[in-house]
Amino acid sequence: MAIPFFQGKPDKPIKSVLVFKWAFSSVITSMDKLEERLKDNLFYVLRPRNDVIAATSLTNPSMIIFVIIQSSENGGDVIVLQNPGGWYSEEDIVEHMPLFFKTAGIKMQD
Repeated sequence: MAIPFFQGKPDKPIKSVLVFKWAFSSVITSMDKLEERLKDNLFYVLRPRNDVIAATSLTNPSMIIFVIIQSSENGGDVIVLQNPGGWYSEEDIVEHMPLFFKTAGIKMQD
């Protein structure tokens, strides 16, 4: 389940932040495989550390940034940041996160 972290105002540089739990699946068993899968599915990906992936769609302008953090052997957190230009409500993001998890090949955790 998503944890609302921050709801910004229109004049702020961040509109909203949500946090989700994730776990590796039988398909994606490492951060390297996750990075490759996201790139194969048309995400722009940066990897500042072995345990962190930052990704966004290749659409311009990008409205959502996913920061995927591996905090345990089995998974970790996905932080979803929306910039002020984003038109999604928090409910829209929560509703569509299963599609992101499916595309990424990882499992959503409660």
